Parts: sequence; C-alpha cells; structure tokens
Amino acid sequence: MTTDVAVNGVRVGVRYAVADRIAGVGGDWFLGTALPGGDVLLAVGDVMGHGPDAAGTMRQLRASMTALALAGDEPGVILAALNRMLCRRRATVLATAVCGRFRPADRMLVWARAGHLPILRANTDGVGPLRQPPGMALGVEPCAVYPQAAVRIEPGELLFMYTDGVVERRDQAIDQGVQGLADDVRAAMRASAPAEHLDRALDGVLDMAWRGNLDDDACLLAAEPVAG
Repeated sequence: MTTDVAVNGVRVGVRYAVADRIAGVGGDWFLGTALPGGDVLLAVGDVMGHGPDAAGTMRQLRASMTALALAGDEPGVILAALNRMLCRRRATVLATAVCGRFRPADRMLVWARAGHLPILRANTDGVGPLRQPPGMALGVEPCAVYPQAAVRIEPGELLFMYTDGVVERRDQAIDQGVQGLADDVRAAMRASAPAEHLDRALDGVLDMAWRGNLDDDACLLAAEPVAG
C-alpha cells in the first residue's frame, strides 16, 4: 500500500506491506489525520501477531485513537485509554504504538510511546532518534502511564515512524535494525533533491525491509512540515 497526502501543512507518506498475503490484512496501523484547530495526528501501531484476529484489534485501536484525538485528548492520555481497553479483555492482547500531535502553528510535536521503537528525525545534520519518553506496551498493566515529550520540527526535516517489520531481522539485534533504517534514510536523502527526500526514503527503505523480512507486517510513515 502506498499513501501520500497533505494534511494541515504537513506532507505525510506511508508505505505498508502485509505478511498475510492470503487474508490481505495485518496488525499494523498508521494515522495521518487532520485535527480541529489545524493540528495533525501522526501515529503508528503494531498489534502482536498478524492475520484477521490482529486486524480486528488493530481496527478497534485505530478507531479509538482517532476518536480520542478528535475529542482533544493529548497523546499520553490516548495511549493510557487504549491500554485500559486492552487490559479489560479476557485474552491477553499486546500492542505497541507511538502517537504524536503536531502543531503546524509553532511546529511543535508532542508525543508519547507505548513500548514502541523510537521516532527518527532526518535533516541536513544526519538521521537519529528523538529522545524517548518511557512507556510500556499496551495491554500489560492497567494503571500504566505514558509521559509525553515535545520537540520542534523545522521545514525540511523529516520524521519517520515505523513498526518492527521494517527493522527486525533474525540475525541481528533490533538496535542494529534501527541504525540500518537510519543509514538507509541518510543514503536516500543524499541521493535525491530536497523535494524528493520523502518519497525516495520511503520507497527505498520499505523495499529493502520487505525483501529481508517476509514474516511480519511492515509499516513506515514519514512526515514533513511544509514551509508556509
């Protein structure tokens, strides 16, 4: 799946590949949604497993996250609500997620994470992870809290949110996979004009990730503020 849209002054691109080719559905999800007042919801999540069961849970989490964000809840509050929802289920269901609210007016990203991989920021200085706030996976502890972090994102900088299917390999640690993603993004940006950075990075990275890991869903979201 390929998606590229402009949302409230933010260009959002997504590449998504499903492991279950027969059912055609998986447990990863993404959001790049306009919010009241001009903000943008940016999120990626991953339900444990894949196939129809994971997809059903994914749809519930995605819909709930959207509704809470549209109602004005902040990322940390949203993740706490999703966590309580999963913890109330009889069967154990685990998920990870990263949820951010970007304000184009002052270019601030406020975000929280639930056991998820770090957001990467790419600019002319390089590619590296944002400072991570703590936050355990969804569905583990009903009373878990999800602190938030805030960072200013300038025009020309790119943010990358992704699931473990993009970076996980059986023969390497997950940190090595994240570093490999950063290296791939850096190489794609160096080989393209500034206006092409987002597309070239998305296409090149997910293509390489999917060839290396056919057993897991893979979702990669990139966001780029547009100078106004």
